[in-house]
Amino acid sequence: MEGPVIRRLIREASEALEAAGLKDPKVTLTKSVKFGLLTSTSSFEEARRTGVDPMERARSVLGQLRLPEGSLLEKVEAAPPGYINFHPSWGELARAVVSEVLAAPDAYFRVEDGPREVVVEHTSVNPNKALHIGHARNVCIGDTIARVMRKAGARVLVINYVDDSGVQMAELLLGFRLLGYPLEPREGMRFDEYCGDVVYVEVNRRAEADPEVERQRREIARRIEQRGTEEFEQARRVALMVLRDQLKTTSRLGATYDLLVRESDVVVTGLWAEAFRRMKEAGLVRFVEEGPKKGCWVVDLSGHPVLSKEGDEVLVKSDGATTYVARDIAFAMWKMGASETRLLFRRIELDGQTVTMSDVEGEDLGPFRSDLVVTVVDSRQRRPQEVVRYALERMGVKGRYVHYSYEPVALSRRSAELLGVKAEGEVVHMSGRRGLYFKAEEVLDKLKEVAARETRARRPDWSEEKVREVAEALAVGAFRYGMLRIESDRQIVFDLEESLRLEGDTGPYLQYSVVRARKILQKAREAGIGQIAPDRSPPAELSEHELQLVRELAVTPLVMEEVVRTLYIRSLVTHARNLAMRFNEFYERCPVIGSGEWEGFRLSLVGAYDRIESRLLELLGIPVLDEI
Repeated sequence: MEGPVIRRLIREASEALEAAGLKDPKVTLTKSVKFGLLTSTSSFEEARRTGVDPMERARSVLGQLRLPEGSLLEKVEAAPPGYINFHPSWGELARAVVSEVLAAPDAYFRVEDGPREVVVEHTSVNPNKALHIGHARNVCIGDTIARVMRKAGARVLVINYVDDSGVQMAELLLGFRLLGYPLEPREGMRFDEYCGDVVYVEVNRRAEADPEVERQRREIARRIEQRGTEEFEQARRVALMVLRDQLKTTSRLGATYDLLVRESDVVVTGLWAEAFRRMKEAGLVRFVEEGPKKGCWVVDLSGHPVLSKEGDEVLVKSDGATTYVARDIAFAMWKMGASETRLLFRRIELDGQTVTMSDVEGEDLGPFRSDLVVTVVDSRQRRPQEVVRYALERMGVKGRYVHYSYEPVALSRRSAELLGVKAEGEVVHMSGRRGLYFKAEEVLDKLKEVAARETRARRPDWSEEKVREVAEALAVGAFRYGMLRIESDRQIVFDLEESLRLEGDTGPYLQYSVVRARKILQKAREAGIGQIAPDRSPPAELSEHELQLVRELAVTPLVMEEVVRTLYIRSLVTHARNLAMRFNEFYERCPVIGSGEWEGFRLSLVGAYDRIESRLLELLGIPVLDEI
């Protein structure tokens, strides 16, 4: 199978250039249809090596270049100062693209040479609080990566790592066991909110003022890691109670998980013991005899070109408790399919949801392998994650381990004030220690409230149920797009009102463009107008807006290949928005129904747009609507 037409044309152009004398030619897309569809800058590269004028080299290549018979590329030209541009037969290209999309839209998203077995770990929020908007950015990124990889053809395993060990859980148990907080939150408050907003904040306040509270916190953290202790069992129970509420939020955002792995199982099943043994065998760890880290086991980072400057990393504290980096190394080894230790799992019910969760008394799901492991963790974990990667490398673990880093999320001043937070600056940051964090549910509820108000104004004839349904879809679309549209290495300043606009760089703008397309298709069906057969040609002359839309549809496979190769999901966001912009320009300037000889082709073009854009929205986790 030749695959989408854009790949075939790039291959034809590359082979023709190579046959004409260019070594390893590079063919890319032009910036504008006025320059054709494809271009090559290889004449510049040869000019740098040989000293020849790039324009002269481009002309000499053209003199030798021959396109294959029947190619959709009909003209090649040399353009100053040395580009080689390929112009297609736009009419034939339009027919080919529309026909391919209408016949098999999912083929435009397959990536044949991408990874086949992928593990994506995301969310992985400590089960001691409600998810805030920073956690939600993690969810949106990880879920989108998983959706893309599945659509590309990979088998994907999505994991949520439940950190029910360590200091974070010790703080909750300290609050419940020693400070007298009841396990039941006050009426109207979710348990995850209660733990994060009340218990966690108060324990930290007490610990700062009383060294004894800090000592008790460390002791509880140590006992949580010991199977059979009361602390171990209570930590698992409390973690499940918090997780139940957290999963309500992630489900609302459209995310799902294949496995939930408890950190306590990583410790008690022997997985950590195996990792520790293998690191010792690799000469990677050492016991510290003196100094500030006396009595600790540390990763020897003296051989690392960067981390060595910052000192070794503690794995086991002097009191015998493991650090989260230690547990992360063990878990990463398991995710890579390189562990002899098997985690056990069983199906459990969590507030009506059936989930597969690790359990010391569960069943063995069997071995697995992975070509790629993606761990979505915020930028504050760059050093620990690099320690993990380095440890895997030194232990001889094969495969690609990627730390997908992202920056935090803040709110604009007016958005914070909408949520009842008094703002001093234009950007409002969160602080968990002070109990100032913007819960994802809170932001989603406010987005839904604003969307519902605007929807009622536009659609006074709709039932309240339909208003709420559409408002929820708009809220989720606005939120997810807002979390994905900014590069992951930049902070997001989220603005609730701006994110809901039907015009501009927003999720609802994309949702509305699909609604427009579906309205046209619906009117055509009601008028008894069918789409043209795939072998029908479009009119001889296509407008610029039709050309731009066809081009944007055609390049979808290339965007997918780039995202799968680089994990740069903003490329997918940009493509979805560019495609929507091209369609809206087409919609405004190119009548469809009743347009005479153009009607059949334009109707098919609308159908092709609907098929591709709706799938792009699904990859981004943005709900697709028929009406707004």
